[in-house]
Amino acid sequence: MMNILVSEISYNKAKSTFEALNASQDEFTFLPSAEDEPTLSARIREEGIRGFIADIYPYTGELYEAMPEGSVISRYGVGHDSIDKDKAVANGITVCNTPGVLDNAVAEHAVWMLGALSRHVATADATTKAGKWEPQKGIEVAKRKVTILGCGRIGRNLARKLGVGLSMEVTGYDIMENPDFGADSGIAHYTTNMDEALADADFVITLLPVLESTKHIANAEFFGKMKAGARFINSARGALVDEKALYDALSSGHLGAAALDVFEVEPYQPQDPAKDLRTLSNILLTPHVGSNTDESNAAMASTAADNIMTFLKTGTCVNIVAKP
Repeated sequence: MMNILVSEISYNKAKSTFEALNASQDEFTFLPSAEDEPTLSARIREEGIRGFIADIYPYTGELYEAMPEGSVISRYGVGHDSIDKDKAVANGITVCNTPGVLDNAVAEHAVWMLGALSRHVATADATTKAGKWEPQKGIEVAKRKVTILGCGRIGRNLARKLGVGLSMEVTGYDIMENPDFGADSGIAHYTTNMDEALADADFVITLLPVLESTKHIANAEFFGKMKAGARFINSARGALVDEKALYDALSSGHLGAAALDVFEVEPYQPQDPAKDLRTLSNILLTPHVGSNTDESNAAMASTAADNIMTFLKTGTCVNIVAKP
């Protein structure tokens, strides 16, 4: 029996799935583990662990030295910027992820945030609970223009929900030239030009990956190119947004509202104490819960576990993002 460690956060999100996996086979045991790098690394060395399922906690060095050559790390999720893939590969470690299993959950959450912004739901809830009766006029989203930055799996899922389901006019932005999205994609327009993508949008939703070219892509210049009163939503990664620039765009009134599910530092810490997003009334904040549903957690757990088991038995798996 080989022990596989699972970030305690991930394990608790899908405890019943990991328990069922333990009961259904006798080759591997999935066990929860503290996720801070020193504690985790010490346990890996002590027990000779060759498989680890990682949540979003960033690992910078010790983990990769602790795991034996030929080990595997699977992210519990799609994004893998919390894993230093160069260091992993240099130490003979393969890195995997779980694509496709959280697309609907993240896309749904983006829809709910868009709807909440359009009808001032957070403010209405807070004022009503405070004993006030202050109805605010909202907008209908049908026929409104929405730009989706990033036309991968989640972006395409979201485009169908907004374009087909809610009759919004969807513009897709990505770096691909002439993609074929199909007739029922919900994408009415497509561009590789960011200025064009931002210019007329009532809503801008970012689902881009974090790369050197996209870090802080949503900066002061970016927000300045959005039309006055537009609404901004980040459902991807916190590092895409210059949070101080977003604060300025919201507090000045240039942007009508924003919603964030992800932050550069999690739990959220303001980049500048004088520009704390939590002090603004025109922003909706959620604690990175876009993929946190019963369904997606079960699927992420199963896929991450299958990545580990398949790799350790065969030396490969279908979801590898970096390998020696």
